[in-house]
Amino acid sequence: MNASAARGGRLRHVAALSRHRYSTWALAAMAFTDASVLPLPPDLLLVPMILIQPERAPVLLVICTLASSLGAGAGYLIGYGLWSAVGAPLMQLYGHADGFAAYQRLVHDWGVWFIIGKGFTPIPFMVATIAAGVAAMPPLPFMIAVLVARGLHFAIFGTLLMLYGGRVLSLVARYERPLAVISILVVVGLLVAYHLS
Repeated sequence: MNASAARGGRLRHVAALSRHRYSTWALAAMAFTDASVLPLPPDLLLVPMILIQPERAPVLLVICTLASSLGAGAGYLIGYGLWSAVGAPLMQLYGHADGFAAYQRLVHDWGVWFIIGKGFTPIPFMVATIAAGVAAMPPLPFMIAVLVARGLHFAIFGTLLMLYGGRVLSLVARYERPLAVISILVVVGLLVAYHLS
């Protein structure tokens, strides 16, 4: 089997996974947990799903926005009522315990603007939602800010994928091995930098 046939086989495998009958549910679950208990961005699953089926992008973006907003509500409740039992251990587990008081102050001082701005930073969204609960941010402005933040995040992300997705898919198919090596090196570098900081 030649290299192009092998690449074509892998792309067909990714396409099959993105069309799996449970892939949309898995995407919704990732969006929900990313905003509440597990800092694993749904973008990791959203990218191949949109690249393989760009016609489904609007529906997938709405699903991500709604599921992430529901997850944010759960994260808020964890911070508001379950901080000692659930929130504090989660922050400790993910290494955000030391900086959590700063996030809480940012929510207290900036409220809606902090939640919206969080959509454009690398801070895990669950940290912001739990901090909003601990800071007792008013629930209605919190949920409005969450809908705006997540809606903007997924709309921008999805638009870029729809505009440039075909080029990205061709690039990945052509340079799959070097891109995989570069990705691994970047992840390892980020992990080392994170643990040294």
